[in-house]
Amino acid sequence: MDAAAVHHPSCVALTAAMLNQFVVLVLGLNIRAQNRITMEEQRKALRMVAGDLDARLVGDKGSYFVTSRHDAGGVLSLILDALKGYRPGLQLRGASVLTPPLVQAALASLVRALLSRYSSNFDAQNHGIKLGADTWRAGLATPLFPGELPPARSLFLERTNVKIFGWTPGGVLVAKREAPNVHWGTTVTRPASRLLRIEEGAVLEFSSRSANVMRDLLG
Repeated sequence: MDAAAVHHPSCVALTAAMLNQFVVLVLGLNIRAQNRITMEEQRKALRMVAGDLDARLVGDKGSYFVTSRHDAGGVLSLILDALKGYRPGLQLRGASVLTPPLVQAALASLVRALLSRYSSNFDAQNHGIKLGADTWRAGLATPLFPGELPPARSLFLERTNVKIFGWTPGGVLVAKREAPNVHWGTTVTRPASRLLRIEEGAVLEFSSRSANVMRDLLG
C-alpha cells in the first residue's frame, strides 16, 4: 500500500509545513481553585486545532512543546482560543512563547549560577537545592508574549520563599522554596515582575515553571 494512503491529506500537508517549534507556558491554569482544566481536557481542546499545530503536554498547568507552521503569535492565538472554546469560563491573560534554543540557554545559565553559588548543595539532576531543613527548586520565569527581557544580567535577590539570580533572554533565573501553598504562579512571578520594573523599568508579566518541567518540555 502507498504510505501516503494511510494519512489524511491535511495531516500530510501539516507535517510537510511544520517548520517552527515553541515552548508555550499558559499563565494561570490550575492555580489553586482557579481555571481548572484537566490534562485530558487540555488534550481534547488542542485536538480542535490539530490541523494547525502539534502539542506535547508536560504536567497539567498548560505547558506545551508545540510544532507548527504558524509563527509565535499565531500559535498563541490558536492555543488560547482552543482552551477557551473548550472551557468558556477560563480566564486566560496570555502565555509565554519561546524558542527551544532560548529555553536551553536559560536552563544552562541557571545551572551555572546555582552550581557557583551552592556547589554540592545543588543537585543539577533534579534542580533541587538543599539549604538546612529546606529544599528549594530551581526554575524560570518567562515573559508573556510578546514581551522581551532586557540584556542578560546577574544579581541576587532573596525573599522568604523565592530567590532570583538574574536573567537571560530566555527567562529570569529563580528558585522557589518547596512548601505547602508556595506556588510558582504567585511566589515567583510577582517578585520577578517587580524586580524587572525596579531595576530596568521593564513592565512585564510572567509565567513560570520549574526547571524540571522546562527540561522535560525540551525532551
